[in-house]
Amino acid sequence: MDINSIKSIKPGNQLPKKLLAIFVSVAVIIGSFVYLNSLNDSAKDTVDIVVVKSSGGISANTLITKDNVGKYSIIKKEFKDDMITYDKVDSILNKYSLYYLRNGDPIYFDQLTDEKPRDNEWLYELEDEYEVLTVKYDYLECGGGILRPGDLVRVRVTYTEEVSVPPAMEGMMYSSSKKERKTEVLFDSIRVKDLINSSGRSIYDVLKEVFKLSEKERQEVMKSREFLQSIKAESLLLAATKEQVNKYTKFKSQQDAVFTFTILTRNGNDEVLDQLPVIEKEVESWIIENEAKE
Repeated sequence: MDINSIKSIKPGNQLPKKLLAIFVSVAVIIGSFVYLNSLNDSAKDTVDIVVVKSSGGISANTLITKDNVGKYSIIKKEFKDDMITYDKVDSILNKYSLYYLRNGDPIYFDQLTDEKPRDNEWLYELEDEYEVLTVKYDYLECGGGILRPGDLVRVRVTYTEEVSVPPAMEGMMYSSSKKERKTEVLFDSIRVKDLINSSGRSIYDVLKEVFKLSEKERQEVMKSREFLQSIKAESLLLAATKEQVNKYTKFKSQQDAVFTFTILTRNGNDEVLDQLPVIEKEVESWIIENEAKE
């Protein structure tokens, strides 16, 4: 403000307007000072919380130690009740992460567990009469659909068999043989307990981790190519009886045996792990696009 201009104000019609302008300017200055001062006080009023301190984040089922957590100060207004203040850091050591935690993110109590989560937990609940049969699987040969743990599939096998041919003429002593391609149903209905991706990781565990994320984080993860790649199955883990395993082994020994998989209806199948709304068309189009570039 120009003080000299204030001194030069003379009484007249413009005097009330000029005085009002002066009062408004002073009020703005005082208001700005109070606001900036409150911001400064708020910035000083902070809370130290526990955050992830690991360049690659903390993977699921990982032991929490002082090496992978650190201290970070936030404004008290940003503090949430379920965040862990740094004075309680010792209470979370030797716990396990339930799912992947990103570097720099605050740690919450509901992200941790006292007991180490089991990988492939369904394996502990497998009935005694079943065995886990691993079968190679081509995603695009199953109608482009996405298999999920709990699905029922029908498996056919096409193989070569030698069949005898009766003598061509009456009186001939020896019959001949020829090779024929045959197809039969190997498993009329068999349950998929899990799927294995190209990294050898359980897709059941991948989906289980994603279920534990918030809706916003879940949507972000689902859109990433890394996630789409992680749910692309290359092998199936089937719950098979001893007889089914023996039957499969018999045909697998034939070099030219071809196995065909079809997905059976999910209607009434409560075991399908399909709570995650994965969009099949999006995954399928990405896979086809990727394979076209190779």
